[in-house]
Amino acid sequence: MRTQEDQWLENLYRHTLPRVAAMVYRMGGHLEMAKDVFQDAVIIYLEKQQAQKLPPGVSAEAYITGIARILCIRQLKKSGPELSLDEMTENIGVPSDYYAPPPVARPVLDYIRSAGKRCLQLLQAFYYDQHSLSDIAAGFNFKTLHSASVQKYKCLEKVREQLKQSDYAETLS
Repeated sequence: MRTQEDQWLENLYRHTLPRVAAMVYRMGGHLEMAKDVFQDAVIIYLEKQQAQKLPPGVSAEAYITGIARILCIRQLKKSGPELSLDEMTENIGVPSDYYAPPPVARPVLDYIRSAGKRCLQLLQAFYYDQHSLSDIAAGFNFKTLHSASVQKYKCLEKVREQLKQSDYAETLS
C-alpha cells in the first residue's frame, strides 16, 4: 500500500513540478522558490484530501498548480524588489520647480472690500462683531429681519462670485 502512495507522489513530482517551476519562472521567481512553493502546495493538497475538503472533479495536478500559483504570488508580493537607500536616492531627483514659491493669494478681506462698503460693514457686524440679525436690521435701517438676512446673503454671494472668478483666472494663468 505504501508503494502505491510513493508511486503516486513520484508521478506527481515528475509531471507537476516542471509545470509549477515554469509558472514560477514566468512570474519572476527562481527554481528554489518553485520547489518551496510546490512542496507547500502538495502539503496543502494532502491536508485537504485527508479532511475530505477537495472540490469534486478537480485533478490533483490542477489543484496543486493553482495553489502553487497563489502561494507564488503571495511570496513575490512579500519579497518584492529590494533597493538600498543609496541606490534609491541616486535614481530619484527633485524637480527644479518643486521649490518654486506658491502664487500669492489675494486676502479674503480684499474680496469683501470690493463687494462694497455697506457689505463690508454688514458682514463685519454679523461675523466679526457677532451682532444678531435683529440688531443689524435696526442698525442698518432695514424694514424687516428678513431684509437684513437677504442683504447679508447677497453680500456673501458677491464675495463668492469674485472668489470663483479669481480662482478661474488663476487656473488659466
